Amino acid sequence: MGFTPQQVNDMSMWQYFAALNGFIEANTPKDGNKLTDTQADELFDWIEQSDSGAVQLSTQTYWLNGEHLVPAGVVTFEVQ
Repeated sequence: MGFTPQQVNDMSMWQYFAALNGFIEANTPKDGNKLTDTQADELFDWIEQSDSGAVQLSTQTYWLNGEHLVPAGVVTFEVQ
Protein backbone atom coordinates (compact mmCIF):
# COMPACT_ATOMS: atom_id res chain seq x y z
CA MET A 1 0.00 0.00 0.00
CA GLY A 2 3.01 2.27 0.27
CA PHE A 3 3.01 3.02 4.01
CA THR A 4 6.19 2.89 6.02
CA PRO A 5 6.20 0.68 9.12
CA GLN A 6 6.20 3.86 11.24
CA GLN A 7 3.09 5.17 9.46
CA VAL A 8 1.31 1.85 10.07
CA ASN A 9 2.29 1.97 13.75
CA ASP A 10 0.86 5.48 14.02
CA MET A 11 -2.53 4.43 12.55
CA SER A 12 -5.52 3.22 14.45
CA MET A 13 -6.95 -0.15 13.46
CA TRP A 14 -9.86 1.68 11.82
CA GLN A 15 -7.52 3.87 9.73
CA TYR A 16 -5.42 0.90 8.65
CA PHE A 17 -8.37 -1.26 7.61
CA ALA A 18 -10.05 1.67 5.85
CA ALA A 19 -6.85 2.16 3.82
CA LEU A 20 -6.55 -1.58 3.19
CA ASN A 21 -10.15 -1.88 1.98
CA GLY A 22 -9.68 1.14 -0.29
CA PHE A 23 -6.47 -0.32 -1.70
CA ILE A 24 -8.14 -3.66 -2.39
CA GLU A 25 -11.14 -1.97 -4.01
CA ALA A 26 -8.93 0.20 -6.21
CA ASN A 27 -6.70 -2.69 -7.32
CA THR A 28 -9.20 -5.50 -7.87
CA PRO A 29 -10.50 -5.93 -11.43
CA LYS A 30 -14.20 -5.45 -11.87
CA ASP A 31 -16.29 -8.14 -13.56
CA GLY A 32 -16.37 -6.15 -16.81
CA ASN A 33 -12.57 -6.25 -17.04
CA LYS A 34 -12.27 -10.04 -17.11
CA LEU A 35 -11.83 -12.06 -20.27
CA THR A 36 -14.84 -13.98 -21.43
CA ASP A 37 -14.45 -17.74 -21.83
CA THR A 38 -14.38 -17.28 -25.61
CA GLN A 39 -11.69 -14.58 -25.38
CA ALA A 40 -9.60 -16.76 -23.06
CA ASP A 41 -9.88 -19.73 -25.42
CA GLU A 42 -8.87 -17.58 -28.40
CA LEU A 43 -5.89 -16.22 -26.48
CA PHE A 44 -4.66 -19.67 -25.46
CA ASP A 45 -5.14 -20.97 -29.03
CA TRP A 46 -3.07 -18.03 -30.33
CA ILE A 47 -0.31 -18.71 -27.78
CA GLU A 48 -0.19 -22.42 -28.63
CA GLN A 49 0.04 -21.67 -32.38
CA SER A 50 3.11 -19.50 -31.90
CA ASP A 51 6.03 -20.95 -33.88
CA SER A 52 8.67 -18.78 -32.29
CA GLY A 53 10.79 -21.82 -31.47
CA ALA A 54 13.57 -21.48 -28.95
CA VAL A 55 14.06 -18.19 -27.18
CA GLN A 56 17.31 -17.00 -25.66
CA LEU A 57 17.08 -15.39 -22.25
CA SER A 58 19.83 -13.78 -20.22
CA THR A 59 20.22 -12.32 -16.76
CA GLN A 60 22.88 -10.40 -14.88
CA THR A 61 24.60 -12.30 -12.08
CA TYR A 62 26.18 -10.74 -9.00
CA TRP A 63 28.54 -11.64 -6.21
CA LEU A 64 28.43 -10.28 -2.69
CA ASN A 65 31.34 -8.08 -1.65
CA GLY A 66 30.77 -7.42 2.02
CA GLU A 67 27.35 -5.79 2.06
CA HIS A 68 27.27 -4.79 -1.62
CA LEU A 69 26.32 -6.65 -4.77
CA VAL A 70 28.89 -6.43 -7.56
CA PRO A 71 28.06 -7.41 -11.17
CA ALA A 72 29.80 -10.69 -11.97
CA GLY A 73 28.65 -11.49 -15.49
CA VAL A 74 25.74 -12.45 -17.67
CA VAL A 75 24.22 -15.92 -17.90
CA THR A 76 22.43 -16.83 -21.13
CA PHE A 77 20.20 -19.84 -21.65
CA GLU A 78 17.74 -21.13 -24.22
CA VAL A 79 14.08 -21.87 -23.55
CA GLN A 80 11.80 -23.77 -25.90
